[in-house]
Amino acid sequence: MPLGTSPFPTPASTHAVYLFHDADGRILQTGECPAHDLEKQHPPTGCLRLSITADLTRDYVDLSGDTPAVRERPAIRGFDKTRILADDTDTATLRGLPSPCTVLVNGVAHTVDGGELALSCPLPIRLTVVIDAFPYLPFQEVVTCVSPSA
Repeated sequence: MPLGTSPFPTPASTHAVYLFHDADGRILQTGECPAHDLEKQHPPTGCLRLSITADLTRDYVDLSGDTPAVRERPAIRGFDKTRILADDTDTATLRGLPSPCTVLVNGVAHTVDGGELALSCPLPIRLTVVIDAFPYLPFQEVVTCVSPSA
């Protein structure tokens, strides 16, 4: 090993972490640089920089308080059941949704108010439900409607 080098990592105080986020709190980029270069890290137009670390896929910046804070994105828990009878009375219920939100059912958009979605169907079919309601994590689940005689 050359003289003056060390096998140990550089102390964290010589490096700075940062993230860029948009006006909604979506984290667009995270990074690390020498502390003296932090001011050279310029966010894209319309975005802001915070000197904090975060997970790009799991976190968001909560802008609701006096100070921005990195928080874990909430997850939609899923339907109470994913197999229902195709009798137009048996239902699969999804609770805890943001209100209002847009839900895609087999590609068709529906607005859901009240934080709850109940699905039923008269015919055997597979219903693919997709929800992308930031800051919630993206959600997709399939509900299978089966013939009552099956």
